[in-house]
Amino acid sequence: MNIIQRNFFRLLRSGAFNISEPIEPMSVFKWERLYQLAFMHQVVPCAYDGLLNCKYQFTVKLSDAQWQQWQDATNTARCQQESEEDEFLRADHLTNPLLNHKLQNILDDEQSDIISRQLLLIILRIVRHIMNEGMPVRQLIELGKFLRQEGKKVDQPTFMKWVGNLHLSPMCQLEGEFLILLFGFKKEELFFLGDKTNKNIEKIAQELIDFTNTRSQDWYFSQDNDSIFVHNSNTSAMFSHVRRSARYFRYYPSESVTNFFASFVHSLSHIEE
Repeated sequence: MNIIQRNFFRLLRSGAFNISEPIEPMSVFKWERLYQLAFMHQVVPCAYDGLLNCKYQFTVKLSDAQWQQWQDATNTARCQQESEEDEFLRADHLTNPLLNHKLQNILDDEQSDIISRQLLLIILRIVRHIMNEGMPVRQLIELGKFLRQEGKKVDQPTFMKWVGNLHLSPMCQLEGEFLILLFGFKKEELFFLGDKTNKNIEKIAQELIDFTNTRSQDWYFSQDNDSIFVHNSNTSAMFSHVRRSARYFRYYPSESVTNFFASFVHSLSHIEE
C-alpha cells in the first residue's frame, strides 16, 4: 500500500476500533487524496473520528479549509439517511438459484437465531461487494463492529452449518483475513476463521482496493441518446471485471459464474428501451 492508503486504514482503525497508531507525514495534496478515498468508500465519518483522535500528532497537518471540509462532509453524512443500496447488491439474494433457495429457507426460518441471521447477511453483503464492487471497506467495518458487540451471542454451530450449506467457507476465510490485515483483528476473535492462511492476502486486498478506486461502475454498458448502438463506458474495466470474476471463482465457484452473467444483465438495465 502507498502512504495514503496506509494512513487511510490507520484512521479507520482509530475511528472504528479505537486503535492508536502513529500517522505518517503527508503533504496537503496527499491529505486531499485521502479525503477523496474516504468519500469514495463512504467512510468519511469514521475516518474523521480517527482524525480527531490523532489530531495532536505532529504529523497530522491539514489546512483549516481541509478540517472544515472533513467536518462538513461528516455532518452531512450523519444527517442524511443511509442511501439505498443497489438492488443488485442485496445481501438477502444470491444469483445461483439453488444457493438462493437454500438462503431463503434459512432466512424464512423464524425458529433460528436472529443475531446469527444478521451476521450471515453481513457476510453475504461483503461477498456481493467483493464480487462486483471491489474492497468493501464500510461493510468490513460493519462486520468488525458487529462481531465485537454481538459475536458472543451468535449460535456458532448453526451458523457454521449455514456456511457449509451455502458453500461460503472460502469467502468467510477471506473476509476474516481482511479484518486481520486491515483492521487489526486477532484470529481468536473470528470463530469462522480456519487454520490455513492465504499467503497472497495482501495482494488480493490491494487488487480490490485498486478496483474500487477505478470505480467498478465504469464497465457498465450504456447507450448514447442519439445512437442505437450500445457500448460500454470503459472496455478495459469490463475485461478487468472478467479477470476478477475468474480470480474469485475458487472462493465461490457456485456463485461467481451466475453472478457475472447476472451483473452483465444488470448492466443492460442502464440502457434505455
